[in-house]
Amino acid sequence: MDRAGPPPKDKVEALKAIAKNAGVNKTQLQSLCAVNGLPKTGNKPDLVKRLVDAIQQCVARGDGITFNTFYNSFETTVPWFHSFVASTGLLQQPKPQPSQISQTAIYPPVQNHGNSSNSYAMASYGVANGSYSAPKGVSRPLDWYNQQRHDFQFKPSVFYEIQYRIGEVKDCEPMQQHRQTVSIKLRVSDHPQLSNVGNDPSLRIMMYCAAGKNGVQDIAFPYQSELKVNGGEVKANLRGLKNKPGSTRPVDITDSLRLRPNTYQNNIDFTYALTREVGSFYLVVYLCKTPTIEELVSRITKKIRAESVVTEIANKANDPDVVATSQVLSLKCPLSYMRLSKPCRGLNCGHIQCFDATSYLQLQEQGPQWLCPICSKSVPFDQLAIDEYAQGILEATPKSVEQVTIEPTGKWIEPGAEKVTVPDSAEASFVDDDDLYVSEVLSAANHDFSTPGRSTTGASTTLIGTPMNGSTGGTPSLARSSNNNNKRSAPEVIDLTLSDDDEPPRPVKRANYGMNAYYGSNS
Repeated sequence: MDRAGPPPKDKVEALKAIAKNAGVNKTQLQSLCAVNGLPKTGNKPDLVKRLVDAIQQCVARGDGITFNTFYNSFETTVPWFHSFVASTGLLQQPKPQPSQISQTAIYPPVQNHGNSSNSYAMASYGVANGSYSAPKGVSRPLDWYNQQRHDFQFKPSVFYEIQYRIGEVKDCEPMQQHRQTVSIKLRVSDHPQLSNVGNDPSLRIMMYCAAGKNGVQDIAFPYQSELKVNGGEVKANLRGLKNKPGSTRPVDITDSLRLRPNTYQNNIDFTYALTREVGSFYLVVYLCKTPTIEELVSRITKKIRAESVVTEIANKANDPDVVATSQVLSLKCPLSYMRLSKPCRGLNCGHIQCFDATSYLQLQEQGPQWLCPICSKSVPFDQLAIDEYAQGILEATPKSVEQVTIEPTGKWIEPGAEKVTVPDSAEASFVDDDDLYVSEVLSAANHDFSTPGRSTTGASTTLIGTPMNGSTGGTPSLARSSNNNNKRSAPEVIDLTLSDDDEPPRPVKRANYGMNAYYGSNS
């Protein structure tokens, strides 16, 4: 595009169509506004109107330089930008030159049949001695783009990339009461693109369904529906997560199909009911390329530098309105409760706690929501970043460590690493339990420590005990033992088997009203 000239009309219409597309979320619209110097406040319709008005102003002024900035920002912010403009035909595609055409080994070659001025309409499959495949830099054969011009545009996903449409689009007409079955016949010999499915495990045959034709569509199956392949029911979740539009996955029917021999006719039967209120659904089979979770993790190239994390922690600690204290950083993933392997978080997340990239992608593959499990902010795949600060902690600590303490300065401390002050052994005193004795402060004014007896004088006696070893006579006496080494005195036992009638009256003993007396002492 000529940077100094007026903006091309086809690119203007492409940007306006993408800005108004429902597939662009609010976060992407805010990013587009911020990059282009526009306010990023307001609701989604306000952001869309703001972008479209700015594009229109570029056209009115003939400002190709500013428009080129808009165009580049859309290319980098909207991940499905190129696939959208290619499938809708909004941009005028140049004709590929023979020098730009290369042969690929993944897909079968195609042949130019001529009689057409559109290079994108000249490709077809199943022709022997073909000589053309995809243009240089294009990952799909030429007829894919011609096919997609009249096909649906589903929201892109990192888990499956559409390669080819297999067969025609089936219209599922609205049904009020009765059940309706839509059948699709599939033979490998009719679709040479399927010849590599058995050799490449990343190529899968998937069933898609949409509830509309216009714009970018979510995968949506009728609420009451079932899918059978060659008479066997395919067990799959056709509803997605409750009240979460866009969380439904396409159905993988590869393992239910018979691809050998290639002339075998597979029967795909889709049965549905009660769709009058919703309207028509559209059923289509695609050949998709599905990368593994490990491959997707390796594609996360964005990183959060350790220095920036330390600076962020220190800045928060220096805030005069905030009392800075240490915080705990868990080294376990909040999703799998396992130790982190690839600590990851969103670029827009304000916390330092991370989740594991593998666990997060596995969860999104089952039901895509792309929400941070910690702060619930939107974290799409292109916003994931590896946290080098947490990665350094994981590498420096043993696997048994589950958490560390983060100081306000950004320094981290492993649990148990703090120095514990222990008193010197020469100064420490250890008291054995056997060396303890109980003292009681006796108060004559408030307490009577005598034991009442049966004497007619009404006097009281002190504690009564049985005769100790070595004593004479049958009269019980108070058992006291000296304890010069501060040992506890022996327990005093009262013999209740003795009878007062069989023995003479006990002599009355004077009560001890001495202050601060100690049991078991010789004082």
